[in-house]
Amino acid sequence: MPPLFDTNAGKTIAKVTETFNQRGNEYGDTWRDCQWLNMKAVADLAGVTLDTATCRLFAAAALSDVKYQRMQGGWKDDTIIDRIAYDANLAAEVETYVAATPRK
Repeated sequence: MPPLFDTNAGKTIAKVTETFNQRGNEYGDTWRDCQWLNMKAVADLAGVTLDTATCRLFAAAALSDVKYQRMQGGWKDDTIIDRIAYDANLAAEVETYVAATPRK
């Protein structure tokens, strides 16, 4: 019998995968295809120029923050399921950005 933690985590990760696959089929590849028009406009207003990779990085962080903050409203299964996927996406975006960005 596998450890209970492994069983619980595996069951939840399966729900996470099912959820983001279903939404990806509904919405298409919005993460790859997004033009980040609002973010670039606000950045320009602030005197900052952002490329697409940096917009994606900041968006991943912002969405992860929003998903986490929703716990303030109490438990909702969908909130934590979404949050796991958004946090995983943030981890991947940070890894990609760090690998592509020269360090000082």
